[in-house]
Amino acid sequence: MKRNQLIFSSVIFLVMSACCIVYTCRAAVAYTMYFKAKFGSANQDAGGILNLCESASRFYGHNYNFCIWTAESAYYSSFKMNWNDAKEYIAEASRWCDAGLALNPYRSQLRRLKTCLIARSSPVEAVHYWERYVDWQYWAPANHALLVELYALAGDFDKAVDSLALIRGSDCYEEAAKRLSSEWKKETTLPQELSGKLSIQP
Repeated sequence: MKRNQLIFSSVIFLVMSACCIVYTCRAAVAYTMYFKAKFGSANQDAGGILNLCESASRFYGHNYNFCIWTAESAYYSSFKMNWNDAKEYIAEASRWCDAGLALNPYRSQLRRLKTCLIARSSPVEAVHYWERYVDWQYWAPANHALLVELYALAGDFDKAVDSLALIRGSDCYEEAAKRLSSEWKKETTLPQELSGKLSIQP
């Protein structure tokens, strides 16, 4: 009886060990592909990055860093493409961003990219989405800097100015002020109630 138990335990141990070895090998292959996509010869080719990270995710789909790099590469590459190709890459960026958020919903790069993707069709919805993240990570100046830009895009200059005031003196202030000023200049009429509240000239 004891001998049978020993044999059974040994078989279970061997099966578990084999599964662990396979799992480790798959993860190693995926990380090798990720390294090549980010630091190797493919890191300037958005299509190559997408292909490599797609393959990597089949081997090991639990690393949100794969998703961040792929989504950001697709998103920023779309700005250099014609409209049809850009739409395809924006869709890929959205897909990978959502995959990353499913793995880590609080990763700032993913939440920021998701906000930018939402803002393409609805700055107001992007504001609501990013506000929820800022409530969770309130003390980061970069988060308020993005809120400044989003409020301005949505036409809510009063809130944009208030958010800008929160980061006065930080490294993010100047760039956020420039973005607010840029959106302000697009307005045909400057809201009178905001005059004098901003330290930059629109």
